[in-house]
Amino acid sequence: MTSSSPSFFRTHLLLVPGALALAGLLAHNTGLDRALATVFYDPVSANFPAHTWNTLELFGHHFAKSAVTMVWLVLLLVAFSIQRWPNWRPQWARHRSAFWSAVAGMAVGPLIVVTLKGMNAYQCPWNLREFGGGADFSSGWFVAASQAGYCFPGGHAASGFSLIALYFLACHIDEPRRARWLLALVLLIGSSFSLIRMAQGAHFLSHNLWAAAICWFVAALAFLPLRWPLYSARFIGTVDESAR
Repeated sequence: MTSSSPSFFRTHLLLVPGALALAGLLAHNTGLDRALATVFYDPVSANFPAHTWNTLELFGHHFAKSAVTMVWLVLLLVAFSIQRWPNWRPQWARHRSAFWSAVAGMAVGPLIVVTLKGMNAYQCPWNLREFGGGADFSSGWFVAASQAGYCFPGGHAASGFSLIALYFLACHIDEPRRARWLLALVLLIGSSFSLIRMAQGAHFLSHNLWAAAICWFVAALAFLPLRWPLYSARFIGTVDESAR
């Protein structure tokens, strides 16, 4: 399955995000969310011990997120440079649209996640009474800003999984070996970001699965217009053949 085939985008636009979203629903509704949170929660001290680990907070949260932002800024700089000075990297300049798609896909996914966080009342584990907080569980949507939980979907996980745009970029440039390595790296980074925040009591598993689904879908969608003329040509060719 190549990036130029319709099945590639069916997989990455529908199947993968759909599977991640379904896994998020199951984690929430089967009690897996709370079971995993309990693993990291200390009932004696009534908190999540990892929440107080300054080193983890510094490197696993703030530094890690800043590193992803730096990757995006470098990607933006490269896209601008090959747009402005195509002779700088002719082999990249041929794919300038793909670089801009990666810039957009990497930015829009986390932006959507941040927007959704302020629209619902889902609370972080550390805010709930059962995990040492003072809030009751709530699942309301389109609530006032003062009632928003600012927790669902997972923002840190979205930052890590936004790197999936680089995988689509490598696929578009037709570098399968590099694309496979990037995919493995993105899954490792996104999963690590998710686990860190779960250990700190900041998110349930379902929060992170939904963040991954959103970022994956948005990144794939950003690259779809680059393949649309090819799909249209194939469709028209099929119609012409059937009319003969």
